[in-house]
Amino acid sequence: MDNRDSIKKRICHSRIISLRLKDRISQLPDEILTNILYLLPVKEAARTSVLSRRWKNLWTYVPSLIIKDYMSSPEMELRPVRRCRFILDVFCTYNPSQELTILLDYDGTTSRDVNEWINFAMENWVKMLDLNLEQYYTIEKKFPVMKDFPLTKLFLTEVNVIGEVLEHYVSNCPFLEELYVSSSNSLVNLRLVDQPPKLSSFQVAHCSNLENLEISAPNLVSFGYVGPKIKNMTLRHVPLLSKVAFGGKYCESIEFDSDQHASYLSQLKKLVLYFTKEVVDRTSLSPYKLPVFCNLKKVELKVYTYLGQSLHPLIALVIASPLLKMFSLEKLVENYNIWKASKHPHQCLKKIKWVGFDGSGSHVDFAKDLLDIAVSLKTFIIDTVYPNIAQSEDYAEFVKRWQIAVVAACKIAESHPGINYLIDC
Repeated sequence: MDNRDSIKKRICHSRIISLRLKDRISQLPDEILTNILYLLPVKEAARTSVLSRRWKNLWTYVPSLIIKDYMSSPEMELRPVRRCRFILDVFCTYNPSQELTILLDYDGTTSRDVNEWINFAMENWVKMLDLNLEQYYTIEKKFPVMKDFPLTKLFLTEVNVIGEVLEHYVSNCPFLEELYVSSSNSLVNLRLVDQPPKLSSFQVAHCSNLENLEISAPNLVSFGYVGPKIKNMTLRHVPLLSKVAFGGKYCESIEFDSDQHASYLSQLKKLVLYFTKEVVDRTSLSPYKLPVFCNLKKVELKVYTYLGQSLHPLIALVIASPLLKMFSLEKLVENYNIWKASKHPHQCLKKIKWVGFDGSGSHVDFAKDLLDIAVSLKTFIIDTVYPNIAQSEDYAEFVKRWQIAVVAACKIAESHPGINYLIDC
C-alpha cells in the first residue's frame, strides 16, 4: 500500500508542476507566431483559434493564405456552391493584405466560382494572386468596376482567359510587376502596350492557340515563352530587357527567324533555352547562321533527348556570344559535325557548369571542344549524377554508368590542366 500511495503522490505532484508551467509559445511575439502558423495547412492553422482569446484571430494574419485541395477529403464532400461559399468565408476572416494561392481540382467547380474568387481577391486588395485550377475553367467576360488595385503578382495556370479580359484586369493593376499565364487554351491574341506600367517579368507557357503577342513595356526585365511557333511576336520599347527564356518549337526562331529578336538582341545578358527532341532534330545551330549576342554573359541550356547524342552543335551558342562568362548545360543535343570548334577561340568565358555528364563519347568530345575554345576558362564544374539514371530501380546499372562518368571526367581534367575542376560525384 505504501508503494501505491507513494506513486499516487508523485503523479499528483507532477500534475501540479505541469499546471504551473507557463505557456512559453504564447509569449512569443505575434510576428513569430504568424510565421509558424504560415507553415501549417489552412485547416490546422484555423484550429489554433480555440486555444485562447489571443489565438482566436491570429491565424488570419499569416503573410499568405494557401487553399490547396482543401475540400478533397471525404469529410468535406460539399457541392460546388457551398465550396465556393466556404472559401469566400475564409477571405472574410482573413486579413487580405498579402498573398492568396488557390490550388484546386474539383470537377464541380464552375467558371462563375472562379470569377467570384478573382473579383473578391481584387476587392479585398490582395497583392499576390495565384490560381491553379487543373480543370481549365474560364474567366467570364464580365468586367467588374476596377481602379488602381495593389496587385503586384498574378499567376494563372490552367485558367482559360481571352486576351481582352486579361488586358482589362492587368490594365487596372498599375503596380503589377509579375505576370505568368500557363495552359490557357482560350488565349489567342494578347496586347500589353505600356500597361501595366511597372511590369518587369512576363512569362507565357503552353498556350497552344496563341497567335499574336504584342508587348511594349519600358520596365520589362525578364520575358519567357514556351510553346509552338506563333504568327506574330512583337517586343518593342523594352529598353531594360536583359533576360529571355524560350522553349518548345519557338526555340527555332533563334536560328531561323532571328529578325523577331532584333529589337532587343544586343541588350540581352542571359539566355535560357529549353530544347525538345523534335526541335533538336530540325536545328543545326551553326555559328554561321546564329546572330551575334554581343552582350550575352550567361547561357543556360536544357535539352531533352536520348543518351549518347552528340552535343557538338551547342558550341555555336558559345561562339556567337563573345562576352560570355557562364555556360550551363543540363544534358543532351544533336549531331552535326560540319565545322571545327577549335577555329573559334573564346576570350571571355571563365566558368562552365555541366549537369548530367554521363561519360559517353559524345559528352567527352563536347567537353573537349569547350575546353579547346575557352582559352580563358578558370572553373569547370562537372555534375556526374545523371537525373534519369538516378531514378532507375536498377542500382547496379546506375553505379556502373556513374563510375564511367567519373572516370571520364577525371581523364578530361588530366588532359587539360591549369583549370580548377569541380567534379561532383
